[in-house]
Amino acid sequence: MSAARRVRRRRGAGLKPGRLTAVACAGLLGFAALLGRAVQLQTLDAEWLATRAERQGATTLELEPLRAELRDRSGRPLAVSASVESVAASPRLIQNRTAAARSLSKALRLPAKEVERRLAQAASFVWLQRWVTPDAAERVRALALPGIHLHSERRRFYPNGSLGGPILGFADRDGRGLSGVELLFDRELRGAGAELHMNRDGGGRVLPTAAGSPETRAGQPITLALDLELQHFAEKALAESLRKNGARHATLVALDPRTGEILALAESPSFDPNRFWLEDSSAYRARAFVDTFEPGSTFKPFSIAVALEAGVVRPEEIFDCEGGRYRIGRRTIRDYHPHDLLTVSDILRVSSNIGTAKLTARLGARRLVDGVRRFGFGRTTGSGFPGEVPGSLREIREKQAIERANLSFGQGITVTPVQLVAAMAVFGNGGKRVTPRLTRTPADTPAVAGERVLSERTTRIVLEMMRRAVEDGTGKAAALPHVSVAGKTGTAQKVKDGIYSQSDYVASFIGIVPVVNPRLVIGVFIDEPRGVRTGGMVAAPVFREVAGYAVDRLGIGRTAPAPVAAPASSARPPRLETQENGTGE
Repeated sequence: MSAARRVRRRRGAGLKPGRLTAVACAGLLGFAALLGRAVQLQTLDAEWLATRAERQGATTLELEPLRAELRDRSGRPLAVSASVESVAASPRLIQNRTAAARSLSKALRLPAKEVERRLAQAASFVWLQRWVTPDAAERVRALALPGIHLHSERRRFYPNGSLGGPILGFADRDGRGLSGVELLFDRELRGAGAELHMNRDGGGRVLPTAAGSPETRAGQPITLALDLELQHFAEKALAESLRKNGARHATLVALDPRTGEILALAESPSFDPNRFWLEDSSAYRARAFVDTFEPGSTFKPFSIAVALEAGVVRPEEIFDCEGGRYRIGRRTIRDYHPHDLLTVSDILRVSSNIGTAKLTARLGARRLVDGVRRFGFGRTTGSGFPGEVPGSLREIREKQAIERANLSFGQGITVTPVQLVAAMAVFGNGGKRVTPRLTRTPADTPAVAGERVLSERTTRIVLEMMRRAVEDGTGKAAALPHVSVAGKTGTAQKVKDGIYSQSDYVASFIGIVPVVNPRLVIGVFIDEPRGVRTGGMVAAPVFREVAGYAVDRLGIGRTAPAPVAAPASSARPPRLETQENGTGE
């Protein structure tokens, strides 16, 4: 076939009518579809598209007010907030991450490898460093690196460092209270935030808006009952005591018995809430509210008060303390120093386990448990402190004589330091119990009557007994030269692995100052002192030091101690030169 003929055949094949018609129809149909979709988008779906576009470009900014201050009772700052800058990155917008990491590491004083690791994340946003110094923020800003942002944030500052750390607690990087007072009053301190609705362009940049910013409601400052200077002095005294006696931990609680205000709550060691993320979580515990222990002999004033209130014993009544050994069933109760005949007052003065067990035997188990429960044992104090525990006070059947005896001198019951100090405040408040307060009572607030636990007569009698315990008993080391002090020592064995330890103790002293018109109740608790370990030798000196300072600091009147009137008795035993009572102190 010739070339001209083949060309004519191909041209004839391309001009077949059926194939041309099909191509034309397909083109018309495609054009019709595009036209219909355009009409739909421009008319029927116009409103939906506009809404979707607005939604995709919309963004919401959370506006949070600065967290309000925590202040001491005189208005001095304990916790404040300020705006600081943090550095973040959008890794997807950074082309040369190695070079960017090198520059940022110098500006932020961070290892280049760590910065590069963060920039290598497949994320649209990562923090590089939060809460940077103003100088570091300026260095980053000067770099003008694409994809690197500076964000304004709130930071909580504690200007006194570790002072009061466990009771103050801390707020996290997002301004939320996580422990202590910061958690208790979190809602009040944070105030109310607001939302600002804005739009972003295709590059993700926030577009300016003509609408005014919604208002936030500032948080409410909280004024605590704490006295900053007394708190500082108490913490120094505890730290020095730990240095001398090698104890694990020490706690001091100072409370006004008239109002329940906690004027000092010191822990040693403490922690710095400015650097909470570097501390072990166990350091955050406010042990005064959450750690329990057996009170030992500091519990004896409550047992004796219940017996006196019930009328089953008289202050001048004499009990035979059996020369230091007394059997109840198959168990033997011991006094560290043996005694024979003692009045009720001397039982408390020399801290006799046997005498306390004998006089409360007349009460019986049920009346003893019910009586001491009225002081607040076995339940939380009502302070509201986060995580506060109630301690334990179990029921005792009448036939459980040894359990009843043990309870009378502070075994088989657990308490917290705040709970024990609040209970002792009953003797400083005319027999009425008040709730411990973390915040200062406004001057115009009417006095809270409080629940009556004891009659005023019984209160005066036991207070006088405790004064003798300081002036001529186990608490001599707590005495002040020009102010009368009433108090009680305690040296309690710790329970470990279900048995009483022969080497680990809690040494304690709780005192009331002054005896006439009491203004302070101070409890000192030393956990596991080494060497000398009695409450009279370890805790009482700390009380004397802090109470002496508080007398001057708070303007408590100095008066000479009134003469002690001995209870009338024709068979009163001779005066005893008392030493510490060991585990029964």
